[in-house]
Formats: sequence, C-alpha cells, structure tokens
Amino acid sequence: DLCAAEPHKPVLGVGVAVPGPLDHRDGVLRRVTGFPQWDGYPLRAALAERTGLPVVLDKDTNAAALAVALSLDEPRGDFAYLHLGTGLGAGLVLGGEVHRGARTGAGEFGHQTLQLDGPLCGCGGRGCIEVLCLTAEARGDRGEAARVLGTGAANLVGLLGVDRVVLGGRTVAADEDAYVRGVRAVIEERAARGGAGAGVT
Repeated sequence: DLCAAEPHKPVLGVGVAVPGPLDHRDGVLRRVTGFPQWDGYPLRAALAERTGLPVVLDKDTNAAALAVALSLDEPRGDFAYLHLGTGLGAGLVLGGEVHRGARTGAGEFGHQTLQLDGPLCGCGGRGCIEVLCLTAEARGDRGEAARVLGTGAANLVGLLGVDRVVLGGRTVAADEDAYVRGVRAVIEERAARGGAGAGVT
C-alpha cells in the first residue's frame, strides 16, 4: 500500500525492529519474552522472500538507541538505552556505534541474575532483573521496580563505563519521574562508594 501511494519514490529496502533476543547477522529470532514460539524463526529471510527487497532486522532496543544517538546535536559519549515494557532489554552505543557483540545479541540486559535462586523467569533462569522488576511493577511497588532497574543499570555503568543511561518503554513512560529518580539514586549511591557514575534521563 505504501509503495502504491508513493509510486515515484523507489523503495530501497525494509527495516524491521523487533523485541530481542535475535541473531542480527543471520536475521533469526531467538526466545522473545512472551513469544517462545518465535525461537529460531528466520524473519529476515521470510520478509525478503515476500517483499523481494533487502531487509535489515535488529532489536527494538538497538533501533531506539540509534534513534537517540542520531537525535543528539553533538556526540555525548557512550550510553545505554534501557527499555522496560513487557520485557526488559538494552541498546548499547559504544564508541559512537551500536554495539552488538561478537554473536550480535549484546544487550540482553534483562537476563542478568540479581538474585540467586530467585523467582523463575520466562527465559528459564532464576532471579533475572526482568522478572524481579516486572513482578515489583505488577504488585504496584514502583519504587522497588525502579530500585531493581537501578541496580542493573549501576552494574552496567560499572562494567562498561557508559556516560549516560537513557530510560524508555511504556512501563517507564507510565511514571517516568519515579523511574528516573529511582535509577539515578542507585547509580549515585554506588558512585559515592567509589563506583562509576552516569547521568540518567
């Protein structure tokens, strides 16, 4: 329909942003939170066959991180975009580039273990930041959800030395101030003990 509406503008390709995890290089989906049946689905190849166009497939968090990077008037160093919605993921911009890692799936932030033998996560692990954060949010304890998210963010800041943490996603958007305050408080408390600090927006 879009092609028919703009016949004088050639369509060069298709870009698709989907929840991770996925294999960016091969265009294959992995076990997406809430959609385990997608595991192994070759979405890029399926779309290329259907449209006859080149297809770029990436995680929604990487696409969001790239959008943040492109919106800046000037480069502002390394940052992490943390997205909290039905799941929890990250897009990383390091050295001015979206960082995908050697296996192209970097940024699966939600599945770092914060609580050994904690509650079962949809990924099959226990005590993942995603399940701890979303469980706190579901019971109405937004302060605890922000504290859990902040703990994971502080770990990321310490590990990668990013200058800034950018929060997004519909769960964050429901009370952005509470999440920004909560995450910032944990990072600042960690920095006061000699850890790395970072801005939070």
